[in-house]
This record gives sequence, C-alpha cells and structure tokens, in this order.
Amino acid sequence: QIATDLLSNVQPMPSIEPVQAWSYKNTSLAVQQYVLAATSHDLATCMMEGFDMRRAKDILKIPDRYDIPLMVATGYDYEDDNDETTTTTAATTRLDMKEVVFGDTFAQPYMLEEEEKDTTQNENYETTKR
Repeated sequence: QIATDLLSNVQPMPSIEPVQAWSYKNTSLAVQQYVLAATSHDLATCMMEGFDMRRAKDILKIPDRYDIPLMVATGYDYEDDNDETTTTTAATTRLDMKEVVFGDTFAQPYMLEEEEKDTTQNENYETTKR
C-alpha cells in the first residue's frame, strides 16, 4: 500500500472497469475472431447491435444474469443461378476529402504539405506582384 501511495502521485493508477464493460469488450474480440474464421470458410457475416435485448433473451431463453452485446448473422452469400444478366454495382458518390478530414480543429481544413507549399507560393507571388 505504501508503494502504491508513493507511485500514485507520479504514475496514474489503472482504473477498474465494471464487469459488464470488460465482458462486452472480450465478447467483441471473440466475435471478431468468429467473423474472420467464418469469412475464411466463405461464409458471409453481419454483426448487429441495436436490437431489443429483452425480447431476444426471452426468445432464446437466456437467463437474466447474461446480456447480449451483439449478434452475428451468418450464412452463404445469395447467388441466383437463373439470373443471366450481369449485375454491376453502381459507383457511389464520395465526399470530397476536405469534407471528411480536418486539421487540428474540427471543421478546419486539413492541408497536405504540397497544398501548404502551393498556398504559400501563391501568397508570396501575389505579394510580390503588387
């Protein structure tokens, strides 16, 4: 205890998480491995959360002392052998990088080094032009 008191001023002591948070994190790690393994066996998976946990526990007859952090739907991809038309995925529109990536402050544009050089050169050119 004395060593802990002496070190706590110098080094932050670890916080103890609630059991539920710890179990949710570990369950998520196990599910990640399950999804990777299923994918390696040509199975499709979809992790889901946001479901009605109470109803899911009732349907699956899970005791009250357990929770369901997430569910994983698993199966084979749908393939229609009768469909002879070639289906292509339409290109989706992408947001411009300036709308997604910010600098040091939210909503402030992130400038790559090349852009900064170009901007500085343009400013210098405008200044010398006058």
